[in-house]
Amino acid sequence: MNRTTARIAPLSADDPRSKDPVIEELVDFIGYRPNALLTMARKPGVVPQLLKLFALTVRGDGLLPQSLRFLVAAETARRAHCRYTTTHLVHAAHHVGVSWDKLAALPTYRDDTRFTDQERRALAIATAGGSLPVREPAQAIEQAKQIFSDEEIVEIVSCVAMVGWFNRWNGLMASELEAEPAEAMAHVPWLSELEI
Repeated sequence: MNRTTARIAPLSADDPRSKDPVIEELVDFIGYRPNALLTMARKPGVVPQLLKLFALTVRGDGLLPQSLRFLVAAETARRAHCRYTTTHLVHAAHHVGVSWDKLAALPTYRDDTRFTDQERRALAIATAGGSLPVREPAQAIEQAKQIFSDEEIVEIVSCVAMVGWFNRWNGLMASELEAEPAEAMAHVPWLSELEI
């Protein structure tokens, strides 16, 4: 794993801003404090609002299963080549029930029998939206419309858009990967091929 030094240091554990209740709730879910959020916390109000939006789009209740939304999020980050964000999302996807085997096969989802047709069509939207400029969105959306409602497609696109914030943040800030999500690299080899 390539190690980087964060361009701006995360808040220390004794800084009261690192103990925001929304961060504590996330720590209860994933088991550690993400360095990216501890850097964002330097700007008052960003972390609570961002995590509310993350809960609304990816993590909370929705029309689609949480495991599918985390797969979409992971594919979006993978297409942006963001190792930090992708590793976090792969780790979280496993945390909500997606097998390591399936996550290791994510780059080949189009032809891999471990993925359902529903997953393939949702992941095609993530593939289209994870790159800038967005690649072939009309085709991905039209194919998704064959099995998803408009509201479900909006939910998928919401996941894609939410991950865009993290990809840009972590790419610019060089957020240093924590030990807990880094464990995913032992199960999902393609993670180590991503840039930063």
